[in-house]
Amino acid sequence: MAKKKVELTDEQKQRNAEILARLEAEKMRLAEETRALQEQAKRRPGRKKKPQPVIGNQ
Repeated sequence: MAKKKVELTDEQKQRNAEILARLEAEKMRLAEETRALQEQAKRRPGRKKKPQPVIGNQ
């Protein structure tokens, strides 16, 4: 069975574009915040890496 092609009105297209722009801005903001937190964690004094679990003969 063939699917019907959906035609959006200009108002719906405009609204979709605004929503997509907001989502893209939020994605960029979250990426920047994550990057900043990672940099902050690297600079923290006394930071120690977790020891890697030993996998092998036991």
